[in-house]
Amino acid sequence: PRATRFPYTTLFRAEAGYEGVVAKLANAPERGERTRSWLKSKCTKRQEFVIGGWRPSDKKKTFASLLLGTWDNGKLIYRGRVGTGFNANSAAELQQAMDRLSRKTTPFADAPRDISRRAKWIDPELVGEVAFTEITPDGHLRHPSFQGLREDKKSKEVTLEQPAAAPAKAKARPVVKAKALPSIELTDEMGIKAAERLGVRLTHPDKVVYPPDVTKAKLVAYYEAVAERMLPHIVKRPLSLVRLPTGSKKPFFQKHDSGGFPDDFKKVKITETTGPTDIYLYIDDAAGLAASVQMNALELHIWGSHIDNLEKADRIIFDIDPDEGLDFAATRQAAIDIRDKLADLGLKTYPMVTGGKGIHVIAPLRATLEWPDVKSFCHAFADKLAADEPDRFTSNIRKVNRKGRMFVDYLRNERGATAVCPFSTRAKQTSSCAVPLAWDELDGIKAANIFTIAEAAARAAGPDPWADYFKQKQAITRTMMKAV
Repeated sequence: PRATRFPYTTLFRAEAGYEGVVAKLANAPERGERTRSWLKSKCTKRQEFVIGGWRPSDKKKTFASLLLGTWDNGKLIYRGRVGTGFNANSAAELQQAMDRLSRKTTPFADAPRDISRRAKWIDPELVGEVAFTEITPDGHLRHPSFQGLREDKKSKEVTLEQPAAAPAKAKARPVVKAKALPSIELTDEMGIKAAERLGVRLTHPDKVVYPPDVTKAKLVAYYEAVAERMLPHIVKRPLSLVRLPTGSKKPFFQKHDSGGFPDDFKKVKITETTGPTDIYLYIDDAAGLAASVQMNALELHIWGSHIDNLEKADRIIFDIDPDEGLDFAATRQAAIDIRDKLADLGLKTYPMVTGGKGIHVIAPLRATLEWPDVKSFCHAFADKLAADEPDRFTSNIRKVNRKGRMFVDYLRNERGATAVCPFSTRAKQTSSCAVPLAWDELDGIKAANIFTIAEAAARAAGPDPWADYFKQKQAITRTMMKAV
């Protein structure tokens, strides 16, 4: 409707391989944020799918979602499920039709176990037309919406349609790979001199932290190399540390001051949500980073607020934690989808590979809302992701619910919760690091743990993909909270 009132200028063409069309009011200024003068229209695809079963609803008498498939060499291949596009009357009519076709065994050749556990099966005779945005890498529908039954189409004729070739003049969207920045050589001598310069006492500088040759001194050299980029994210935020002191067999998580920390660690008293007050640690300069190496800290985790405004969040994070067996391409696509959904709400986000197996999607905020409201928004957002695409996402922390899915961890968005700081090393077998990226280079990243300290240091010396991160003035609004 808005498009009929204003002259919009088209920016991207869908037939060129993009997700849709973005347009803006022709006489509106360019702004680095979503405004009412911008309009995004996503492209959708449509085709027929065979209905092979349904999942019961806990809240209504009819189904919660339909289980869909297409035929391939005589086998019905599972393509996901659809739970939107129905009204009360159409759902009741479809339920009656499915009840007449009830059977005890699955018609699918490959329905996932967790889907089959609650499924009700039918003979694969009904054909429905479904709109969707795309087919995921594992062959399932993304953002499906039921359009209606196709009584003119025979079930056995339904196969997965392939898109027509693009017009000869249309160019495919280029894949922008991460720039191959050179590694920076980090030496023990560099770290020892850095510690002296910063006034940090560094004992046993040749102690190997990451085999075969990453020593305490090299870690100090690394943190000096990345300090300019890292400090704005960590200064004056309460910290939690993952430490592995000499003699300890396993790393452990430390939230509070236990004594023995050098003066480069600052201390702040914080009243816990449960009542008592405890002493937390924070740092405010590069000496604090070097001192963390002396204290055998392998990871630095930060709060989502600063010590001078603890009760109001100034960033939110959605941590994508894939189930074992899911490849990084699925995690990467999940991050992009979460980016787009948050952008639809009006929030600009930034991606970071964690140095482990996941991706953080981070939105900086003006500190306007207190933690309960922020957590409520993030919880609702994650729940909606899981409800819209239950085959891909879960917002339930229990690992038993993650089979074949990605856990969207919203729990980092509450008072006292922490997340790994950009450029922190990780407590892994190699010296992998959490590294900020630009969205357009994510396609070229093959895993979340590919950046060693030498490569992360080189990233910090190059162009900043988050150059406008601290310039963002966005906030979670009441309208956003209602939208999820």
